[in-house]
Amino acid sequence: MYKVALFGLLLIFQACGKSSPSERTDSRQAPSSQPTQPLERLDPYSNPLYPARTENRAKDFTVPLIDGTPFQLSRQKGKVVLINIWATWCPPCREETPELVALYNEYKDDGLVIIGVSIDEQRESVVRPFMKEFAIPYPIYIDKDEIVMDKYGPVMGIPTTYVVDKE
Repeated sequence: MYKVALFGLLLIFQACGKSSPSERTDSRQAPSSQPTQPLERLDPYSNPLYPARTENRAKDFTVPLIDGTPFQLSRQKGKVVLINIWATWCPPCREETPELVALYNEYKDDGLVIIGVSIDEQRESVVRPFMKEFAIPYPIYIDKDEIVMDKYGPVMGIPTTYVVDKE
């Protein structure tokens, strides 16, 4: 199931990286009355993926990362940003983390930014060992003040990943 999601993110990343504004169609057009066809279904047990019909502006935020440096979303313009909301106790989060690490390592030099947003209540006492266990190279923020969740929540479940394009 997670490979399907990451495959979709990879396609989005490649599409954002290889197209210019003049080559893209405006996805903010009014939705058509015809149902959108689902994308290829690689896992027969998961729900089909549907392409987005509308485009929303990313909500800016500035947060202190676990290493103390600030991260501001609006300063990432020109890069594809994945905002990954997760927790250390979440089995699907644990399963997808190695794939996110591999995705980041492969595309970071091409402008991919991943920010991991932990919602763990135990904060650094569980997040730092998790980062070490999975050798996470991308920035991590612990959302103890619910800054990101106020802008991107509530989420239906975790992990939840938002893709922010270069613009």
